[in-house]
Amino acid sequence: MNTDFYAFGEILWDCLPSGRHAGGAPFNVAAHLAQLGVSVSLISAVGRDPLGDEILKVAGDKGVNVEFVARVRVGLPTGTVLVTVDANGNATYELVQPAAWDEIKVPAAALEAVAKAHAFTFGSLAGRSPYNLDQLDRLLAVKGPLKFFDVNLRPPFADPDLVMQLARRADVIKLNDSEVGRLASWLQTGEMKQEMPQTIDDIARACAVISDLTKASRICVTMAEKGAALWEGGNVVTASAPKVVVKDTVGAGDAFMAGLMVGLTRGTETRKVLEDASRLGAFVASHNGATPLLPAEITRDFKKGYLAQEKKPKSERNRI
Repeated sequence: MNTDFYAFGEILWDCLPSGRHAGGAPFNVAAHLAQLGVSVSLISAVGRDPLGDEILKVAGDKGVNVEFVARVRVGLPTGTVLVTVDANGNATYELVQPAAWDEIKVPAAALEAVAKAHAFTFGSLAGRSPYNLDQLDRLLAVKGPLKFFDVNLRPPFADPDLVMQLARRADVIKLNDSEVGRLASWLQTGEMKQEMPQTIDDIARACAVISDLTKASRICVTMAEKGAALWEGGNVVTASAPKVVVKDTVGAGDAFMAGLMVGLTRGTETRKVLEDASRLGAFVASHNGATPLLPAEITRDFKKGYLAQEKKPKSERNRI
């Protein structure tokens, strides 16, 4: 089954204070894309265990095609991560190793399918495995889809060299305001300092530093309750986020990424893309778990716009 969107990387169980939830950034993005009415496949791996059986069922129930989610060798369990949430709803993560998603196999059929897609998203976390890096390299060599890179500088897998290696292969880079400051600091000084940009001008300067060394023309920066910014060739467009009571931030950035992908591949006006994506992220942050059911008033607008885009000639799509 060919789909319009593909996500590569981890699928795992988030073990939260509120319970166990299917997660992993690429899976979360895929689940949100499915809710927005687009066809999407996940390229990942799970173990030959009950947790693997269960998470594949959850993914299927959420509308994610799991044709390219492999069952790995005996001894590698389905991934889990221990999540703690502070009083402000901010999450910290302890990733359990080893895990099935450290050995994601990419068959030839997946390469052929991705070549026909609108968009492909990948993150840096799955790159902790050299095996995955080799597999991802094959996918990134495929011509056709827009490539969205989700930066992850979460310890202990904060590897700026790897981030830069992958960023050079992307059409669009997405990271948060803390990450953009830390990465720009590392590029300029060789040290990853905790430098949070204070103004939009600060963000623009950090993006310019990153773009200069990656040749990325579009860099999207999420700013939590302050909204988001898209840097494009030196110009910055911003949008605010809705005010919500935060329950936990798990999956909020992944929901934003789903909205960003749909909006940019659709050719929607930049500020509208950011507003819609921020609305998605804010809704998820106001609920427990990474992939809560989205309300009809949010999904309706996305589905309507996507169907209109599908009616256009293919040459008029994917214009960003």
